[in-house]
Amino acid sequence: MAGLAGLEALTEKLYDFIQSMENDGIVDHHFKDCYNLKEANGPFLFIELLPTYISDSETTLKEMTTELDQPLVDFKHLEQLCIKLKGGTSCLGACRLATSCGEFRQAAIARNKDDCLLRLEVIKGDFSILHNKLEAFLELERRIVTNDYQGC
Repeated sequence: MAGLAGLEALTEKLYDFIQSMENDGIVDHHFKDCYNLKEANGPFLFIELLPTYISDSETTLKEMTTELDQPLVDFKHLEQLCIKLKGGTSCLGACRLATSCGEFRQAAIARNKDDCLLRLEVIKGDFSILHNKLEAFLELERRIVTNDYQGC
């Protein structure tokens, strides 16, 4: 019975964490919807999905930075990279980062390198906040999946 109580306490903590991310405007309701997909797709869905999302996003951000470091910027390529980042971000429900990506894309469409540089810094800041929150979320989720309820 203690194990079930620990599971319930940890699950409640995780949902409170999701709610706090929503309250802070980092994610929207789509994040909880995605999380609830694990019911149909198995308990390891988010433990597998989030590290891939983080890694792919970091790679895309590096590519965007590299492109903006070029003397002649390929704004079409930048726009494609931004669409890639925004797509995964939107599917996850990371609304703050998705909004920042939209603003970056507008700067890329306008072919404004200085604005792209500013918008990229905003994206990197938003991604850093999201990344830290996702790592904390993953820690809770791993404890739920591996039945590690100590300290609840």
